[in-house]
Amino acid sequence: MAELSVLVLIAVGLAVLVIAIHGRVDPPRILRFANRHGLDLTPERAASVERYLRLIRRRRSWGILLGGVIPLIWLLPEQRFAVLTVPVLAGWLLGAASAELAAGTATGTEAEVTVPAWLRRTPAAIAALALISTVLAVSSGLGDAGDIVAWGVGALVTCVFVTATVQHVMRRSPLADTARAVDLAARAHAVAAVTAVGLVLAMLCLLHQVDQVRAELEGQQSHWAGVVSFGLAVGMLFLTAALWSESAPGRRPRLVPFIAIVLVTASVAAVGFGVWQDRPPYGPEAVHPVATVRVTDMDRFEADAAALGVSELGPHGNWTVLGRLDLAVPRQPTRGRYQLIVIDRRYNRVVPQLYGRDGGGWGGEGLRNAWKRYPWLSALTPTQAGASGTRYPEGMAVSIKPVETSTGFVGRLPSREEAGVRPSDLLVALLFTGPQGQLYWAVQVPVTAA
Repeated sequence: MAELSVLVLIAVGLAVLVIAIHGRVDPPRILRFANRHGLDLTPERAASVERYLRLIRRRRSWGILLGGVIPLIWLLPEQRFAVLTVPVLAGWLLGAASAELAAGTATGTEAEVTVPAWLRRTPAAIAALALISTVLAVSSGLGDAGDIVAWGVGALVTCVFVTATVQHVMRRSPLADTARAVDLAARAHAVAAVTAVGLVLAMLCLLHQVDQVRAELEGQQSHWAGVVSFGLAVGMLFLTAALWSESAPGRRPRLVPFIAIVLVTASVAAVGFGVWQDRPPYGPEAVHPVATVRVTDMDRFEADAAALGVSELGPHGNWTVLGRLDLAVPRQPTRGRYQLIVIDRRYNRVVPQLYGRDGGGWGGEGLRNAWKRYPWLSALTPTQAGASGTRYPEGMAVSIKPVETSTGFVGRLPSREEAGVRPSDLLVALLFTGPQGQLYWAVQVPVTAA
């Protein structure tokens, strides 16, 4: 049903574009153009405006049509039906540039068009923002660096394309059989429109960078990064509307710098607030974890468990890793949890079966990216499993409340790896995760062989 709705919307959109390509420009549209640029309409000027508006509408509509249809054809083998915003806007820009190329050839002199200086500097400002955003996103180590760079390059290419198109508009020959006032108004109109749409396209590329980074954030940082992404998307629309409005002749830029400053300030404040909220309530030095480990068998399990002071646990297989974790309770215990895992150093592999008094399980989202922050947790590194996607290592963790001072754990190695294992071969790791699964810190626990 959803696919049918998408197909209906696509069909309606195509019909509207076909009408726009072949239809005439109505008088209200001509009047709005004249009012924006302060033109006194005469029949001759109205005819010139209609010809220009029909040209740009036809070329831009063709661009939108190609930008929507080509990706749709590309997605058909995957049985996906979607109209992608980025190629549609790119198609619009290509159509707008082709309209200006058709309007006149380039000359060596620049026309005396009343275009605000700040408007012509807008692509350069966005390009600088794209460079800063790309460097920060890549240096964060989050997301796919290739995708982040690709979106950054997309934003830069958009800014270069907009600048080149504006240069052509300013230097092209006058419109044929058109009064000078109408020609100058057409140039100013094109510069404002191309710059506004280019701003939207470049900002969409940068929002894709934000999404790349946000996908690997955790806790409050992920939440506030989502708020920033949404806020930037909404703010971008207001910024574009303000840019279009204040680029009209005789207008001063008031809202544009105000909205830009608000977006940057609010984004930095939101991200900083998320980082502040995700700060660890205390470090591992406040817990002082120590583990005592024995490698035992079924015959000796009860005696070894009694010697360690561990109860409510049973043996798992012929050879069992039996341990006890002792830790201090901080003065202000948090709502988070400790996650205990054991790694076999010989194979750099997480012990697949590990249980505490309340059983065991996967340690939550905080463990997924722990290997990126702590190289010694490389046993948690996922692998690519072909078309099935990312595969995370098989392993279990014991969840521990921060108010517990001691807990027992029992683990079992694969039968082919259990022979000859010693306590010194095992790495015991304690990871502290927050209430939303975010990883606060991880530490290697000193192991004593008892």
